[in-house]
Amino acid sequence: MSTHSDSDAYRLAEAFNYPFGELVTAYLTDAVIVSCCGFGVMHRHAKAEPSGRFQDGHRLRTSDILHAEQHGPYWVLRTLSGSFYVIVSFHEQGGFQSLHEFLKLRELGVHLTPWRLQ
Repeated sequence: MSTHSDSDAYRLAEAFNYPFGELVTAYLTDAVIVSCCGFGVMHRHAKAEPSGRFQDGHRLRTSDILHAEQHGPYWVLRTLSGSFYVIVSFHEQGGFQSLHEFLKLRELGVHLTPWRLQ
């Protein structure tokens, strides 16, 4: 389990109140994108269970990212599984750069096109 900084706590509080217009699957802090998947520390996961699965502060790997887009001050990830993740903060060592690299690949025409979406 991971803790978050005071600045993350402030940004989380702001993000929780931001009108995204759709159900947020989870909010991510310390996010980084690797191999078309998002990684980060999750908060308020929609499928949190009393058993501890999907609980706040645990690390999460998303399914493959279909789109990354900006909603107001936040970047959001739409994934193959239909999830909608809000990035609250990026990992300090390359997190934001990983988003730019992902977006560059998209600009070059590299897209995830699973057989079931063709």
